[in-house]
Amino acid sequence: MLELWSHPWWVLGLISLTALFMLLFGLFIASYRVLRRGMGGGPYGSPSHPNIEITFQGPLTFSGAYMQGTPAPRSGGPKLLNTWVTRIFAAIVLQCAAIYLISQFPGFQSPFWLGIVLQAYTYGSAYLFYASSWDDQS
Repeated sequence: MLELWSHPWWVLGLISLTALFMLLFGLFIASYRVLRRGMGGGPYGSPSHPNIEITFQGPLTFSGAYMQGTPAPRSGGPKLLNTWVTRIFAAIVLQCAAIYLISQFPGFQSPFWLGIVLQAYTYGSAYLFYASSWDDQS
């Protein structure tokens, strides 16, 4: 068995995958906070609930409604986070694929559970990637 610094070869791959996954999780939390801050402070993402009065004989009237446009993103905030989330997700998937392919070569023995752990990293990071991305309307 190939050993690096008195550890099996696959341990370094799992350590770096864990670091990348924690970074992706941190960016997921940051993207959630940026999205909440950009949408406003109300319970449903709106700054206030307008009083809308609907009459059947006339047009729709807004009495005392608070109308505000969508706030412009700060200097690259959500777009920059989205870019880094994408890059880290791609790095995790490529590293999982590389570790799996290396484990198939003779002489690079690995435990039976390594494939399951690599799938967990892949699907977990795919979930965080999907959950942290949003449409840029600006």
